[in-house]
Amino acid sequence: MTEPEDDLPLQISSTPMKPASGLRGYYEQIKSSAEMRGKLNRYGTILWLVIIAIAAIWVIFQGRQELINTFHELRNADPFWIAAAILIQVVLLIISSLTYFVVLRRLGHRLPLHNLLDAHLQRSAISVVTPAGGPASVFMFVRYVAHRGVPAEDGLLTIGVRSAASTVTFIAALIPAALIGDSLPGAVIAAALFALMVFFGIALVKGERDEWQTPLAWSSRLPSWARARVQQFIVNFRDHGLRPADLLAPMILALLVRIAVVAVLWASLRALGVDPSMQTMLNTYFATLLASTVIPVFGGAGAVEAVSIVTLRQAGISADIAIGATLLWRLIDLWIPVGIGLLLHARSELPAILPDSEQKAATTRQSPRR
Repeated sequence: MTEPEDDLPLQISSTPMKPASGLRGYYEQIKSSAEMRGKLNRYGTILWLVIIAIAAIWVIFQGRQELINTFHELRNADPFWIAAAILIQVVLLIISSLTYFVVLRRLGHRLPLHNLLDAHLQRSAISVVTPAGGPASVFMFVRYVAHRGVPAEDGLLTIGVRSAASTVTFIAALIPAALIGDSLPGAVIAAALFALMVFFGIALVKGERDEWQTPLAWSSRLPSWARARVQQFIVNFRDHGLRPADLLAPMILALLVRIAVVAVLWASLRALGVDPSMQTMLNTYFATLLASTVIPVFGGAGAVEAVSIVTLRQAGISADIAIGATLLWRLIDLWIPVGIGLLLHARSELPAILPDSEQKAATTRQSPRR
């Protein structure tokens, strides 16, 4: 399942737009204006939906026969492998919930795993269906755990640790992806990513030895949009008495989640009678991973599917199989969990927005007669 975005809430500014210094002046004021950023997010989302709709119409018109063949393949899919894909997805969601569990336990909070699974599904759904849904999903999670006795600061730190672990595994996963194909640019990218991982490790070691002064000093050289977030995370990490070793379990769990995503895609291909090679699986996963990073709106809808189909086609898989497997994978990995998350969110939010009279009436109807 597409991981929810994490971001800090925007600072509201009512400063009017003034073209003080040309395009750069507009850019700087857009960055400092929550209203303008919100408009750009909304318009960008609408534009992306229009592009997806046009592309979908074009694909349907141009590939009518391929789509007919695809639906035929899906009707004849092996139910055993479909069930296997669903089971793997369930395990994936449990592992995702365990990431919150281990961090909160380290902070002294013991929430039941089923509550954290509920929170993860709701948070992921909000992140997917809301444009720039990072802040909204973070707020939802923090509020959810706060109702169960977890201070907001600890909830935010839990998200931060999980995001850090996910980022590290993302960089680590891109190293073998860059090496696929034995090209010189790929080797250079892999070397740069490896150097970044080494740099991160050195920062952790030095941070533990000098009360995190070295990472704080190094992070001051980051761009302004990243510096505040990184430094705030380092300070919270230090003030809660966490150590670099506390990142190990979340990183292992984040890596298992990525492996499970690949396994769901593999089972989807097997359901349509294809036994893909490991290189095909890695190429497809890393290509879709980059697509979802570049187009984070609605879980990368449209971009991920297109990249997956193209990559599978390049591996020699027929168009109808590539389309069918991709649609099956995205249904199991993204849209079914998002649907469940939205239902859970509606269940928890509906009582709060009902008028008092309706709440009382609903309570009266639900209470047993004496």
